Amino acid sequence: LSLLRRMREDKIRPSVQAYSSAVSSLEAAGQWQRAIGVLQSMREDGEIPNLYCLNAAISACEKGGAWVEALELYESIRSQGKSSIRTNFVTVNSLLIALENASQVELAESIYQEAVRDGIISPWVRRYDNDGTYRRMLDLHKFSAPMAKIAVRGYLESLLNRKEKAIRGDTIFIVGKGKGSEGKPVLLPTILQLLNEEIGVDAKVDDNNFGRIRVSGVSIHKYIEANRWRE
Repeated sequence: LSLLRRMREDKIRPSVQAYSSAVSSLEAAGQWQRAIGVLQSMREDGEIPNLYCLNAAISACEKGGAWVEALELYESIRSQGKSSIRTNFVTVNSLLIALENASQVELAESIYQEAVRDGIISPWVRRYDNDGTYRRMLDLHKFSAPMAKIAVRGYLESLLNRKEKAIRGDTIFIVGKGKGSEGKPVLLPTILQLLNEEIGVDAKVDDNNFGRIRVSGVSIHKYIEANRWRE
């Protein structure tokens, strides 16, 4: 920010890169009001904030607990239609963390489903199972904990709307082995607790791959039977 002030004092128009650096530093400190202020200054100077600046501002809002402002920034990007600036994985992930922290569960689920429809998030992959079968799995290992929880809940909710109730084989969630996390894996205990305690299915760590969680077809069927009244 001091650099921006000096540039203005010297009547030098700040570049987009200078603005980006300022917003990034404010993101790290969670100073969302000032980050939004920098975006406003950009617009007043005739500069259009790029996606990097907007994502950093949304992340600053998330860190500062300002979920309403994070949502407004997200919607401002979406409202630009077919412009070159579009939301991406980083945008959605930061917003979902903000909404999860504010207990805005339904809104977070709506944003997630919107991102899946738009192709921003593609949770399903095909991988080889222990028996050599090439099958579909829900890949969560690059997701934040809030996004992963939304993906799991959304999948199980979708099963209640299926006409065909039979589930063939286990459902597998890829959570990773925590190599990208500091200390112990984050997603593994989070998703296990979600499945076993909140949702009430029998979820277990795969004995042959500690980066995967398995839920048997029998357990999924019991979940569907127990929740049919919600259809």
